[in-house]
Amino acid sequence: MQPKAPHSRLRTIVRIGAPLLLIGLLSGCLLPPDPKTDAAKDVFNLYLLVLALAAIVFIGVEGFLLYAVFRYRRKPGDDVLPEQLHGNNTVEVIWTLIPTVIVFTLFGFSMITLGEVNAKADNPTTIHVDGFQWQWTFRYEDGPSITGTATDPPVLAVPVGEPVRLVLNALDVNHSFYVPEFLIKRDLIPVGENGTPNELEFTVSEEGTYSGQCAEFCGVAHADMTFSVEAMSRDAFEQFIASGGATPPPAEGDCSTTIQLAAVESIQFDTDSIEVPAGEDFCVEFTNNDIVPHDFGVVETQFNGDDVAPGESITYQVPAMEAGDYTFICTLHPTAMVGDLSVTE
Repeated sequence: MQPKAPHSRLRTIVRIGAPLLLIGLLSGCLLPPDPKTDAAKDVFNLYLLVLALAAIVFIGVEGFLLYAVFRYRRKPGDDVLPEQLHGNNTVEVIWTLIPTVIVFTLFGFSMITLGEVNAKADNPTTIHVDGFQWQWTFRYEDGPSITGTATDPPVLAVPVGEPVRLVLNALDVNHSFYVPEFLIKRDLIPVGENGTPNELEFTVSEEGTYSGQCAEFCGVAHADMTFSVEAMSRDAFEQFIASGGATPPPAEGDCSTTIQLAAVESIQFDTDSIEVPAGEDFCVEFTNNDIVPHDFGVVETQFNGDDVAPGESITYQVPAMEAGDYTFICTLHPTAMVGDLSVTE
């Protein structure tokens, strides 16, 4: 019978090549995204250092293990125990010094990187970031306030090449500000009026749009808590401040019917049913008595009123509707704040 050398050789190639191919494919997932801020570049370099040291330790340890397996494997006829050694001062010093040097190297470079990440600039652009279930509000000093929705996430505009400081505060539960290209995650904690909120400072190095999200599980709609960072030139940033976030108030006309509606604490309306006449415009005088932004919308007509900050009021003018049963909601909290709207003849 002829030996199946070709098949054996093929199996050997597959057995060796498959793990190598898998390692090659996975190597593309070893590195984080390209850093887009000055601090992110320091974090990226620290990651490369940690990865290099880990690779050296892995190769060294696995190399010695494989060497020992093949060099000292039992051969046919070996019936005598090898020489038994009880301690070697030189080896013990070496395997104590190596991890000590690695730990102190990582500690030193980590402290340097941490100092760069936490460095404070003299005159940064300061933006207050409020996280709430389940969206974001970006408040610019002497500028607009922008609140997003699940269908229309907010845009955080920042000047490129200049330091930006974010003052991070949570209005209900813990959240986390995370942009993958910034390589830094910073938590938002509900510290209240007398607490000290977390801050995050960075300088974006390249113009562009970068996706962000909440990285702390904060409830059922956590996945909807997204935003984007738009890094732009100083001139474009000033134009954004001048016009981008300011939402004009709704036009107020003469309404023969005005409904009083309020948002109260614990993310709910003060009533779950309202009634208005059919065939004519009606007004909703909405007051936000909660600690997070809210608004008023009608599901069936896709009416979506402007967001109302905590403690403020607004009057919505809703176009005439045909008689029937409808649903009104807060579009920022569509599952928690919902009620019945009856339009009668």
